[in-house]
Amino acid sequence: MPYRAVIFDLFGTLVNSFTRREYDPVNARMAAAINAPYAEFWQLMGDTLHDSCLGRYSSFEHLISDICSRTGVHADKAQIAQAAAFHYEFVASAIVPEPEVLEALDKLKKRGYRLGLISDCGPPIPLFFPQSPLARLIDIPVFSCEEQIKKPSSAIYQRICQRIEIEPHECIYVGDGSSQELTGAAAVGMRPVLKRTDLSDVYDSHRPEVENWRGPAVDEIKELCEMPF
Repeated sequence: MPYRAVIFDLFGTLVNSFTRREYDPVNARMAAAINAPYAEFWQLMGDTLHDSCLGRYSSFEHLISDICSRTGVHADKAQIAQAAAFHYEFVASAIVPEPEVLEALDKLKKRGYRLGLISDCGPPIPLFFPQSPLARLIDIPVFSCEEQIKKPSSAIYQRICQRIEIEPHECIYVGDGSSQELTGAAAVGMRPVLKRTDLSDVYDSHRPEVENWRGPAVDEIKELCEMPF
C-alpha cells in the first residue's frame, strides 16, 4: 500500500523528550518568581497539564494565575510574567531539532511525502513553533490546545488527515508512545511506527503500549528514509 504522508509527534520524536532533569529547574525558577511553595507548584503543574493540552487556558500566564489562586499565592502581573518567561525560554530552545532530523524530513519531502505534526501541548508550543526550523518542513501542524482534543482521540488524527487532504490509511504515524498515540493512530487506519527514546527521566515513564510494542520501530528519524514503506 503506497503511503503519501508521514505524521509526527513532537517531544521525544522530532525533538528531545521533556525530561525532569531539564524541566524541574524551570519549575523551581517559576515557583520562586511567584513565591509559591515548590512542591505544591510542581504538583499543580502536573495536575493542570491535561486542561492545558485541551486549551482550557488562554495562555501560560493564565495557567500560572490559576496556580496562584489554588495555592493562595498573591502574585502581581510582573511576577506572573517573569514565571512565564522562564517557561517560554525553555520551550523556544526545546523545539529546535537536531540537524539530522531536519535532513531526514527534507529527504522525505523530496520523495513526495506530505509531513504533518500532532502535538498534545499547551499554548506556548503553537506560539513558538513558527520560529522553529521544523516550521518550514511541516506542512500541517495540529496542536491539541487549539483543537481542544488530544491523543488518542480519533478526532485529532482525522482532523489532520482532513487538513492534509490524505486518507488515514495513506499515513504513517511516528511517535514515542506517549498519550497512547500509537494505538490511537492505528485505530483510525494509520500505520504506527514507534520512535524509541530514553524514558528513564520523563514525567510519564510508564507507557504500556511502548513496553508491549511489536510493530515497526526506529531509533532515529533518519531510519524512516530506509524503511520499505
